[in-house]
Amino acid sequence: MKRYCLLLLLLVLLPCTLHAQGEPVAGKTYTVVYHPPTGSPLEQASALKLIYVFDFWNTRFGTRLALWQNVVSADTSRLHVAELKKGREGWTADIAIPADAALLSYVVAGGGVVDGNHQKTFVRYVVNDRGEPVKNARFFNLSFLQLAREEIGVQIREAEREIVTYPENFSAYHKYFKLVLEQAKGNPRVQQRIVSRLEELEKRYGRDDGFLNMAAETWFYILQNPERALEYRKRITPSNMWPQVFRMFNKEEQQENELQRMAASEKRRKELQDAEFPSFNLLDLNGLKTSYPLGTGKPAIYAFWASVSEKSGSLLLALKAALSDRAAGDIDVVAVNLDLEKERGEAWFDEHQLPFRLSFNQGNVLMQLGVDSIPIVYFVDSENVVRHILVGYTEEQNAALRSALDSIMP
Repeated sequence: MKRYCLLLLLLVLLPCTLHAQGEPVAGKTYTVVYHPPTGSPLEQASALKLIYVFDFWNTRFGTRLALWQNVVSADTSRLHVAELKKGREGWTADIAIPADAALLSYVVAGGGVVDGNHQKTFVRYVVNDRGEPVKNARFFNLSFLQLAREEIGVQIREAEREIVTYPENFSAYHKYFKLVLEQAKGNPRVQQRIVSRLEELEKRYGRDDGFLNMAAETWFYILQNPERALEYRKRITPSNMWPQVFRMFNKEEQQENELQRMAASEKRRKELQDAEFPSFNLLDLNGLKTSYPLGTGKPAIYAFWASVSEKSGSLLLALKAALSDRAAGDIDVVAVNLDLEKERGEAWFDEHQLPFRLSFNQGNVLMQLGVDSIPIVYFVDSENVVRHILVGYTEEQNAALRSALDSIMP
């Protein structure tokens, strides 16, 4: 099973043609029909496999890239594989739909090539005997809509259909409220509408632990009112408390973990000072891994930043100014973006026309280098030795920045 997960890492994504077929019914057998795109390698394949999951591939959330990583690095315990058979109607496979499944997502593989439907996967609701999407079908589909780059209005309508059809699916409300507030850019009137909706729901479900969990989660994470969140949390039966609600007020543990993390990062930075800069991978603009250090024999600067951090932006602009009187190509500058939304980092970077190499975080790089805040800049000489590490940035540090730059130049 694992080899099919690894196969997805070698994706050759193809245009696709999805022919009309019925929706899978919970608890019954469903026939998947597949037609390879014209001119694709899969069209000439002698054998094809259907790789599929129910509901979701893995549990990463956030950016579209993170969601696609769910597919290419799927939870192998969730994967199913079936042989497709070639016939007059195309390639087909009969698969059993579990009674508790909500959504079917699949890709097709053959000869080292995978048709991932333009990095969206093929997705179908699981329906009941009346042909209606079952509970959670639309809720689980929200991640796939984001994967397909659907506009936020489409995602909101999908979430709204879920909670209208299944008003006791309390897990779906949090996502719905989050999308609505995101679309409104935090508008206070929209926040009040969410409060009013919670009040209406409480009249009907005030003693339901599912509602109480959702209300606590919404007040804490979306409306950012810890006091109101705690009021709801206290009313939840302890054995029925959602993990994310339990973690909200475990302050002592959070503080201890944060202190340990900061201490470990500081220790790692001290270890790197005047030592060889380690090897690691980052992602380029196309989401492909690139190995670092680059091995050009030039001094290098690695700046970890995010567009949401004002100090990060000031640091990059100061770095640009400090390098303006030096010959282009004398030094490699890598700006490692840590934005949760990759597109935001790209837009900010392009807007300010920075002459640096833009890369994105990947794997355990932050732990490996001791990055626990932003901005952080590593100054590495031509021998690949770390000569200076600048943590944080204010205008008063311009002299230190230029001194660090001088320390790595031949």
